[in-house]
Parts: sequence; structure tokens; C-alpha cells
Amino acid sequence: MESWLDIQKEILEAGKAKGVPADYDTVRRNSYKALTALTGRPLIVYASAYHVPVKAQIAGQMLSIDLADKDGFQEVIRNLSGDVVDVFVHSPGGSAEATEAIVAILRSRFNNVRFIITGSAKSAATMLAMSGNNILMTDAAELGPTDPQIFIGNPRPSPAGSILDQFALAKKEVSKDPSLMGPWLPILQQYGPSLILECQNHIKLSEILVAGWLEQYMYHGQVSAKRKAKALARFLANDKNFLSHARRVDIQCLRDHGAIIDRVEDLDPRIQRAIRKVHLTIMSTLDGTNAVKIFENSSDAALIRLVQQQIVPMH
Repeated sequence: MESWLDIQKEILEAGKAKGVPADYDTVRRNSYKALTALTGRPLIVYASAYHVPVKAQIAGQMLSIDLADKDGFQEVIRNLSGDVVDVFVHSPGGSAEATEAIVAILRSRFNNVRFIITGSAKSAATMLAMSGNNILMTDAAELGPTDPQIFIGNPRPSPAGSILDQFALAKKEVSKDPSLMGPWLPILQQYGPSLILECQNHIKLSEILVAGWLEQYMYHGQVSAKRKAKALARFLANDKNFLSHARRVDIQCLRDHGAIIDRVEDLDPRIQRAIRKVHLTIMSTLDGTNAVKIFENSSDAALIRLVQQQIVPMH
């Protein structure tokens, strides 16, 4: 099975053959072809460089799921044939509303969608994965909680559930001892007039979207589909279950709560190697080039990348 060093050598050798320092694109696209030859399923890649510190610092929200991603997904599904697809995802998450639009795009075209996670798909990217008929993960891969994060005047978002709990705690303490209003006032003054209802609505939206997708796709045809879908959606959206929005949710945890997850390590060794190579070539591209987000499929010759050469210099 290829190592990181093996992939770097292959990229350099491919570049030498073309008279350039490195040829990431050819090696990466060849890895897609090798995987699809084994699975018989076309591949879509949606990957973000959020794991690269300098890009995370400078590119910011561009690395997250947003409505601009609709154009990328519409482009990469355009020339694919058949009604089944694999979607490789590496993303920190982002907008639930944009995720809903992306799911609609995928489902308007494919009856069977399998998500492949080898790194991480967090927050709204976990929501996206839950719209699949099933999910394929490596032991090292992780999803994350889907509890909404709210910005209330500082650069660090706060969990919607924690805001509600803090407000309830303030009410309880002040009702028992009005003198505590003084210490609580600086915190409560940050709350906008609709913040509490917005937090409730965002949590509800996360649960409704995920439960609806699970019932319709992953649990399709099961007698207990609705019950299982609601239970898993509520588990993922409850911040108290995880204590941190960045918490790792692994295969066993997901299976314990009813998700249909297949281990890459249980597949044919040839497919295992092919998936690992796809992972390594994508990560190499995101680490070693100016790409901050990749939209690509296994069929088209054209590469679609969001590149910020001016603001993300690579040396």
C-alpha cells in the first residue's frame, strides 16, 4: 500500500516527464480512474484545504460549505452517466442551508449515493454524509456533531444548545437571587432580540434535515425508518452528547446509533489501496498547491479548483 513518500515521488516523476517541477493533477486523476475501475461507480470529489493552517487562516469561510458550492456540484455531475455515484468528502462543514441545496442537486441526478470519508467530514459535512444511502469510512476517518454554531459578536462561534442552556441558567439563578443580575448582565446584553428563537430554530433545522434524509435514503424501506432517523438526528444535534463541536465521531459510535457504515478495511485489498491513493493524492494537492477547494469527478478532463494564488502563496 502506497505511503505518503511514494505519492510524493510519483508526483515528482510525473512532473519530470512533463518538464515541470511536479504534476499533481495527472497522479490524482489517475487515482480516481483506478478506483472507479474497481467499484464500477463514478466518483465526485469535494475537498477543502481547511486542514492547512495558512489556508485556514487566510482563506477563512471559503473553505466551508456555502451556496457558491452549488455551481461546483452542478458542474461535476453534468457529464456523469448512470444513477449511482461515490462522493469523496473532506470538509469542516459550513452552512446547513447550502448543504440542503447540495443534497437536492445530487438527488436530482442519482438514486444511490455513497459517501467516502477517509479524513474528516465535520458539522454540516456530517449532515451531507447522512444524506447518503450508506457511508464508507476508514478507521482513521471521523464525522462530527451537527449541533449548530452561532456567531454573537466574536470570532469564535458558540453552540446554539449552550446559548439556550446558559440563558436558562441565568433565569434560574436570577429568579432565586436578583442580586446576581449584575454579574449576568454583561453576558445577557450580548443576546439579540431573536437569538433564543434563532438557536431553537437552527437546532430544529439540523434535526429535520438529517432525519428526513436518513428516513428517505439510508433507512429507505425499513419498518422503523422514521424512528431510527429521528433518534440518530437528535443524537448528532445534541451538543451535550459531545461537549465539543470538534469531537470525533467514529465508525463504532455511528453504528451504535444506527447509521449504515462500511469499513474500508473490510473491503477487497485492491479497493483499500485505491481509496488510500485517492486520499493521499487529494491531500498532497491541497498541501502542495494553491488549491483551497477541489470540485472534480472521475470522468471529465477539466479540473475545477478554487485557487487563491495572491492570498495563499505557496513556496
